[in-house]
Amino acid sequence: MFDKGSEMKKLTIHIFAELKIPNDWEIVEHPNGSQVLKIGDRYVDFDIAPLATESTDPDATWSDEDEDLTETILDAVTGLDTELSEEGIH
Repeated sequence: MFDKGSEMKKLTIHIFAELKIPNDWEIVEHPNGSQVLKIGDRYVDFDIAPLATESTDPDATWSDEDEDLTETILDAVTGLDTELSEEGIH
């Protein structure tokens, strides 16, 4: 997808998400040591999922179905950190 021998530059992406969640969803430490959201019997990790489209339509559908492109982008990631925190909502 890209020539690894070509000159590279650094891209930093800041993603901030705020969710209003039910009280029974909780932040826990998964046995692998990562901090995750526990919903019932499921563990949810927040990670980047690069989505792509070839359409210029404002209502275009974005997906990660192009596995080669997704793999190329994820291979370029040199660092990733996710931090979860919760506050009571009044």
